[in-house]
Amino acid sequence: MATPDLRDADRRTPEQPLPPAGPTEAKAPSAGLHRESWVAAAKAVAGIVGLFVLWELLVRIIDPPDYLFVGPLSAFAELTERPGYFAENTFVTLQEALAGFALGTALGVLCGATLHYSSTARSFLYPALIAIDTIPKVALAPLFIVWFGFGFESKAFVAMAIAFFPLVINTFDGLSSVPHELQELARINRASAWKRMVKIDFVYAIPSIFSGAKISISLAVGGAVVGEFIAGSKGLGYVILLANSQVDLPSMFAAFIVLAAIALALFFVVDYAGRKLAPWKNHAK
Repeated sequence: MATPDLRDADRRTPEQPLPPAGPTEAKAPSAGLHRESWVAAAKAVAGIVGLFVLWELLVRIIDPPDYLFVGPLSAFAELTERPGYFAENTFVTLQEALAGFALGTALGVLCGATLHYSSTARSFLYPALIAIDTIPKVALAPLFIVWFGFGFESKAFVAMAIAFFPLVINTFDGLSSVPHELQELARINRASAWKRMVKIDFVYAIPSIFSGAKISISLAVGGAVVGEFIAGSKGLGYVILLANSQVDLPSMFAAFIVLAAIALALFFVVDYAGRKLAPWKNHAK
């Protein structure tokens, strides 16, 4: 009588799939990522608080006149005394920055993809874009004011002009870095050009595009402020100019702190979106 082979017990046919991973196994990577995110956030908060403490200590030790330098406590006191004033102007700058960032992202990704897929466009446009990028964006602000007036549109276009170029370069680089093996695999499987672009090229380029977006979102906030410097009647840029004319340093530094908070918050929002859309990048680290 033949003895049964015990190894048969470990053999599974296609009709007998492996059992699903348990709750601990499935959630372990996610829990690790969440823990790392909380640790990174705690370190960032500790660094910011430490910077404020050093700033305040420096002011108390040197004790400069209020018209030369003030500490963060004076700036925060100004924020608490006039919260509505700062909130109203913050909302204006935030709208301009987000509009410029959205427009710059759309045009930047489109232009970067055009440069990648069209060698003719790349030959003509790439040198021109590099040349235009060397022009100081502050010099373009008066031109946008002539074209679009003193309202919301001119500030949004200044923010767009500054946010545009990092996304062009990063989109082009991301699409150009798709491995040759993936391109050959798509060709062997007779994938259409549209499917290759949507399912391979842009998926692979997502991390690079979001790297450019994290740079652009902060630049867009600065671009909105530049527009308000030149032709603004409201917004945080206008607050800074008004405080400068009145030698009101607490208001000026309060506006600086709000601007930094806006840029930092938007940076982390874009970074979070990039992590969600490209989770494989996090697991690869």
